[in-house]
Amino acid sequence: MFVATGSPCEICSSTHDLQLHHIESRGMGGSKNPQRHADENKAWLCATCHRQITENHWEFTRTETCLQVVEKATGKLVARRVFDAGFDVASYFQNLNSLEAGFEPIIHRVPYLTDEQLVELFQYLRSIGKQAWKAQAAILWEAKQRSVYGDRAWEAMGSTFGIGWRQAYNLARVWEVFFKDEEGSCNRLQTPLEESTWYVVAAGTKDPHFWLGYAEDQKAQNPSYSIADFKADLAIAGGIAEDPISARSRPCPWLQMYCTRRGEPVSREVCQTCNLY
Repeated sequence: MFVATGSPCEICSSTHDLQLHHIESRGMGGSKNPQRHADENKAWLCATCHRQITENHWEFTRTETCLQVVEKATGKLVARRVFDAGFDVASYFQNLNSLEAGFEPIIHRVPYLTDEQLVELFQYLRSIGKQAWKAQAAILWEAKQRSVYGDRAWEAMGSTFGIGWRQAYNLARVWEVFFKDEEGSCNRLQTPLEESTWYVVAAGTKDPHFWLGYAEDQKAQNPSYSIADFKADLAIAGGIAEDPISARSRPCPWLQMYCTRRGEPVSREVCQTCNLY
C-alpha cells in the first residue's frame, strides 16, 4: 500500500487514507514499462475514491487541462476539475481590489481555483454586497462539480461557505439554468433583473427561461411589478415545478421532528394524527 504525505485526494480533496493509483494499470505482477511508473500515470486518491475505481464503478481520466470521473453504469459525471498551468493566482486575487471591468473576468477564472481559494473568494465577495451574487453562484456551482456526493453535498457546502444549504443549492441551480455555457463558464451576465430572487423563483418553474422572460417583460412594462406578483402569477398558471431536492423518495434518516408537547421526537405520521394539536 502506498501512502502520500501532504497530498489531498485528487478527486474529493480528502487527506485521509491516501493511496497511489496508476491511471494505466500496471496489471497483475506489475509492469516493466517505464511509462506505467511515470508521474503522469500516478494519482493520489483517498481509499474511498480509489476503491470506486478499482472495483470498476468509476472511470477516472486526467489530462493536462481536466480531471474527470464518470459513473460507468450510467455515464453520469461524478466529479470534474479543470487546470490551467498559466493561471497566475496571485495576480488574480490582487485584481480583486479593482472591479472596474465588472465580475465577468473574475467568473471566467473560477474553475481554476483550488477548493480553499474558492472559499476565500466567496467570503471576499460576500463583503462586497448583493451585487456579487452571480459570481458567488458560479463559485457554488463549481464547488458542486467537484463533489462526489451528489445532492448529499449541499449541507456540507453550505457549512463550508458559511451559508444555508438551501441558499447554496438555489444559487448553484440558478447559475446552471441561466448563466452556464457549454464549457461551464459564464453566459448572458448582463440581464434586466439584477436581484437574485427573480432567478431563484424562475429556476424553480417548469419552464425557467420562459418565466424569467415573462418576469422581465412585466417589470419593463410596470416598474412596480414585484417578486410577490411574480409568485402569484406562477401560482395561478401552475408553473411551479416540484422541488427535486425536497421530493426525495426516502426520508432522511437523520431528520427527526421533535414535539415539545410530548417531549420526544415523533414521525410526521404521528404528528398529523395527534389529538394534542
